[in-house]
Amino acid sequence: MLRNGYVVWEGASLIDGSPIVLILTGFVNPTSNRKTGRQLQSWILSQNYVPTYAAKYGLDNSICGDCPLKLSKTGSCYVNLLTPNNIYRSYIAGNYPKFSEKELALLEHYRYPIRLGSYGDPTAIPLEIWESIILASGKHTGYTHRHKSCDSRWQEYLMASVHSIPEAKQAQKQGWRTFRIIAPDAVLSDNEILCRHTEDDRNSCSTCLLCDGKSSKPNIADKAHGLNWKVSNFLKYLESTSNSI
Repeated sequence: MLRNGYVVWEGASLIDGSPIVLILTGFVNPTSNRKTGRQLQSWILSQNYVPTYAAKYGLDNSICGDCPLKLSKTGSCYVNLLTPNNIYRSYIAGNYPKFSEKELALLEHYRYPIRLGSYGDPTAIPLEIWESIILASGKHTGYTHRHKSCDSRWQEYLMASVHSIPEAKQAQKQGWRTFRIIAPDAVLSDNEILCRHTEDDRNSCSTCLLCDGKSSKPNIADKAHGLNWKVSNFLKYLESTSNSI
């Protein structure tokens, strides 16, 4: 019987060597996230800590690296940690079977689009683990804050998450397409377009798929979103970084 979620991989984080796990969900019950739409979700979690605990005490380096949006830094990450918490508890309880060739064949047949890193940075997981899933699906979206240090092969599959025009230009110069989070009143660069969902919420990531890494497609910008206090923290972060330039 098909299960909703599967453990794809367990091993040492490529960021700091700590034990982490990759879990794929949404095979039976699609996400209720209107923005992402009908995408399979992938969760990169520490094996040792409940996500909220790890985020609060800065123990999430193994999955998030030095992302400036972390709760222990600026407190502006848009991810609601209640969902990763629930997935972690199901994992600890042994509720997720191992992902197998059977599920891979199913993925190849139905071509479900995949969201790489619904929580956690995809580059914490070996690229070879992802590639069979990405190729079976044929459709994906994904982002990394580790564009300055990760394997450059990831440019094929991920957008570089950036927060300023200078950072975006530098990443683009190195071969990345960029996804820039902006203030609500910010002006787009000449080589950027606004996220299609923000432009019209009838669009979803599962049908748009512009954020799929290296291609001739334009760079993307999106307005900061999430809980009001997180957006406020992000705007403070933007202000602090602009003052330091």
